[in-house]
Amino acid sequence: MYRDGELATFASFSNIMKLLKKDPQFNQYCTQHRIPKGTVQVVDNRKNAYLLENGYLSYTYTGKVGAGYFFITWPGSFAVLPISENQVPMIGEMRALTDVIWWKIDMNYLRKMLFMEDPRNHIMLSFALQTRYYLYLIVKKYHLSSVERVYFSLLLCTESGIQVKNNQAELPLFLNYGLLAEFSETSQSYTTRVLADLREKGVLQSSKKPWVITDVAYLRKLVSMDDEFHPFM
Repeated sequence: MYRDGELATFASFSNIMKLLKKDPQFNQYCTQHRIPKGTVQVVDNRKNAYLLENGYLSYTYTGKVGAGYFFITWPGSFAVLPISENQVPMIGEMRALTDVIWWKIDMNYLRKMLFMEDPRNHIMLSFALQTRYYLYLIVKKYHLSSVERVYFSLLLCTESGIQVKNNQAELPLFLNYGLLAEFSETSQSYTTRVLADLREKGVLQSSKKPWVITDVAYLRKLVSMDDEFHPFM
């Protein structure tokens, strides 16, 4: 059994890049790309993995199963990493929420390097644990009401923000009413009303960017997550 954060350390961005660069063919199979904010890319094959260096992506499932479910990928993480050749494909869309730099990595090259340099599968285990966390969030969201989905999506976005004080978090600058409504699967007008109620209660400050959640624990209680809500790291 691994200690908290141990796998994430083994699978850090710097360690992954160090592993990939051990082969002289690195530049042939791994290419760095600068992606403008708002760019959307459909992912429907298992030929490439995408490793995020800077910026934030949303990954939204668009296939018949799981359509509408999303998660946010933060710097240093794989956005797409097929674990098995026969893995059931999930068609999805990657959208750059900010200006992004990612590495596009040929899967055959990555597979070769992982077999050679990561025989204990630390990187794959870390991604599997990350995926397990995402699936937990998807299942949790499925059972929430409309208003709870707005609260829940705000909590998800705190992971990409900054904890400024105990129980307070700045939300990421890319968040706006339209995006939050999309994440919550509600209309923008409905989302706006829910946020207005949070402002009246002093839980949300959104008159200027960055938005601030002044009582994260209160939001957690609204969706019955309490202390169980934390990233996979």
